[in-house]
Amino acid sequence: MEIWLVCLGLLLRLLNILLKPIVAFVGGSKRTARFPEIRNDMLNIPAVDLAERIRNKELRSEDVVRAYIERIREVNPLINAVVEERFEAAIEEARKADTLIAETQPIWLIKNYPLLGVPFTVKESCALRGAPITGGSLARKGLKATADGEAVAHLRTAGCIPLLVSNTPEYCLNWESYNHITGRTLNPHDNRRTAGGSSGGEGALIGAGASLFGVGSDVAGSIRLPAHFNGIFGHKPTAGAISIRGHFPMSTDEKFGRLLTVGPMSRYAKDLPTLLHIMAGPGAAKLRLGESVYTRDIRIFYAEDMGFNPGHLPVDDDIKMALYRAVQYFKGHGLSTERFEFDNMPEAMELAFSVLQSLSDVPSIFHNPANPKAPHSLPVELLRSVLGRSQYSLAGIMFYVIFGLKNFFTTDRLDAYLQKAAQMRKQMIDTLGTDGVFLFPTFPTSALRHYESFGHIMGVGYTMLFNALGLPATHVPLGFDRHGLPIGIQVVAAPFQDRLGLCIARELEAAFGGWKAPE
Repeated sequence: MEIWLVCLGLLLRLLNILLKPIVAFVGGSKRTARFPEIRNDMLNIPAVDLAERIRNKELRSEDVVRAYIERIREVNPLINAVVEERFEAAIEEARKADTLIAETQPIWLIKNYPLLGVPFTVKESCALRGAPITGGSLARKGLKATADGEAVAHLRTAGCIPLLVSNTPEYCLNWESYNHITGRTLNPHDNRRTAGGSSGGEGALIGAGASLFGVGSDVAGSIRLPAHFNGIFGHKPTAGAISIRGHFPMSTDEKFGRLLTVGPMSRYAKDLPTLLHIMAGPGAAKLRLGESVYTRDIRIFYAEDMGFNPGHLPVDDDIKMALYRAVQYFKGHGLSTERFEFDNMPEAMELAFSVLQSLSDVPSIFHNPANPKAPHSLPVELLRSVLGRSQYSLAGIMFYVIFGLKNFFTTDRLDAYLQKAAQMRKQMIDTLGTDGVFLFPTFPTSALRHYESFGHIMGVGYTMLFNALGLPATHVPLGFDRHGLPIGIQVVAAPFQDRLGLCIARELEAAFGGWKAPE
């Protein structure tokens, strides 16, 4: 356990307490009006069911697309999640889908276009041809993707219709979705709260019922945290299962492909296996999603926190109780349940940081495509940002301040932590096997107030650990806390056993209600 990291955690917890009144004042008042209710029943149909009804001519794709466009226009002024829309192009694509359906047998459509006519949304960092791919950076403003990223391309090939690209923090380097181009995305359940990051725009839109599902990416919890904060499902797949080609930012270091994953975010658990299968493309066979999985055969392991480390954020009692209720539900239905403490779990932050520090190529927000050799000074930019004069976001600069300290650990300590991470990965794989899952908090609290993320940075260890280990993890919503904010847990499995987590997610959705619309 690193003393400096413990001290940092304690300092940040003290900072949380001292700044809470200021954050509450700056964050403003919660809106007094109710969030717009969903009035169109088409917006409450899971993607796989919606595709079937469109294919059977019970619904028209154009009507569905127009319904989602109307919902987006209604709620986006309240959440600020849209970077750029492509509504006219989407309507035209929906018309073509309806024409194809009118002329074609359903059996052929199922095989070739399994989600024909179903609309979706895309995180701006995941390339969508013709849409911005700025990474929220003013230096990249105006840049457009010239081709679809591979995961997006697979969805479009399956017949899905993209509606827009959604907001992220600058270079995806924050757990709040803010940048100097689009601004700050707000949580649909409470506009004083963050929608999370870095897939915060997707989280807010899907949570608000303005998107059915979306493409997100996750390097340290960037799918699961927004899913947790907005009360939706989010799946970080096994590292390498879905191609990250077309993502920005990117690294030339091959280890980056273990940390970064692209995956689906959705309102309904039943959609996740289909979305994962489509997005994985040729890699889907490794996931064995077509195999039957029976909940009764899955072993449940769980832990309510990382264990003793004075620097860690304590997990809220509401989240612990939600996890216990899930465990008791499975125990009551005859499943094997066991509280389990994996070795080195109290050092999860050290293990996660060690993998991050081992990267040889970290994307830089200071890179200017128009002038790649332009010099920059980190201290100067930090000062300019504090004064509100920098073109870079404070969160983005702070990442490089932290990373610029370089060498969180000595070479010997780094090697020791990398070895511990490898041992922990092996222990998890051996313990979970092909029939076990691990239930664990996604984050210690519900959605943070705006500007609070710096003080809660230690909480990201709950998600980043599984990026560092390359394990699949599914966030599952489990209701609300005492403040009326969504809470949930993540379901972790061994590599390429994603189907187990998805099975448990669907069971928990049936038992506890899954996504619920903001009020």
